[in-house]
Amino acid sequence: MRDLFSDILMHDETLFADESLLDYDYVPEEMPERDAEITEIAESIKPLFSERKAGNLFIFGNPGVGKTASVNFVFNELRKTGGDIIPIYINCWNNQTTHTIALELARIAGLLYPPKGVPTEEIVKSALAKLKEKKGLVICLDEVDRLKDADILYLLINELSNAGLILITNHAEWKEYIEPRLASRLNLRNLEFKDYTEKEMYEILSRRAKMALRPGVIDSEMIKMIASGAGSDVRKGMALLIETARLAEKDASKKILKKHVEEAMSKLKDKVMLELSDEEKKVYDAIKENNGAVSGKIYEVYLENGGKLSMRSFRRYVKSLEKLGIIIAEQTGEGFQGKSRRLWVKNGS
Repeated sequence: MRDLFSDILMHDETLFADESLLDYDYVPEEMPERDAEITEIAESIKPLFSERKAGNLFIFGNPGVGKTASVNFVFNELRKTGGDIIPIYINCWNNQTTHTIALELARIAGLLYPPKGVPTEEIVKSALAKLKEKKGLVICLDEVDRLKDADILYLLINELSNAGLILITNHAEWKEYIEPRLASRLNLRNLEFKDYTEKEMYEILSRRAKMALRPGVIDSEMIKMIASGAGSDVRKGMALLIETARLAEKDASKKILKKHVEEAMSKLKDKVMLELSDEEKKVYDAIKENNGAVSGKIYEVYLENGGKLSMRSFRRYVKSLEKLGIIIAEQTGEGFQGKSRRLWVKNGS
């Protein structure tokens, strides 16, 4: 006789094999979709092994396309070589000033300084002198657009000959604001991370789901649905995988069903809306007030509502909202070089 209750999850059962494998900070052991970018990052570092100057990289691309994961993948491989080249990763969201970055470098070097009272330049020089005992350094400043000043870049360039710099940002235009003198000395080479295709996203989510969830929990159709909802953002895809599994567990279901994916997508959209910055909300509200209008008209409304962004920054915020999946932008073929766009909030919400 067929077991009528075989699809019911018992109170002490879980759908996860290892939920930590879906964490934002987890670096997978294989990233075939980013082989070319990983190779280029590694090539920029290789000269250090011959005591030659490394190349400096400027890595940019939309959120969730594997920029940070690729750098940390290379750094993990670098650590396996024996420690002659030290990889240093610093996130500028948490360290926005030259002084806090100086303190972080000192901590990595094994030096302790009080938060205040010691000159920043002295801390940097002491930390780098200690770190320079090795053959070379690779310093990655992630979310570099969050820096409140560029002094740390001057200090690093002045103090280091045996180092490579990797700067990561979601905003390609940040590089244009670097002073020409500094830009010349940095000699940054661009490395763009293009958006994942839906097929690539499907492959990434399939691999991760196979590791993180128990066998049979999710089928290919549900993964395709999640991949479509995630767009090019792996972080969004991982968040959806976690949420769908949790919703299935809540239902005592041994499988992730379509209703779980749909509910997870709805909850994620609500979460995105709650986490918008004040300026992002102003841009979103201006679009919602003028659904379907051209971007220039919406920008005028945005200014009338108290917005302070330049047109260029406004366009950047529009692109960010588009990538979050809460607005739609379509080319009209009109305006300067036919680049005028009409904007809508997604699903009229």
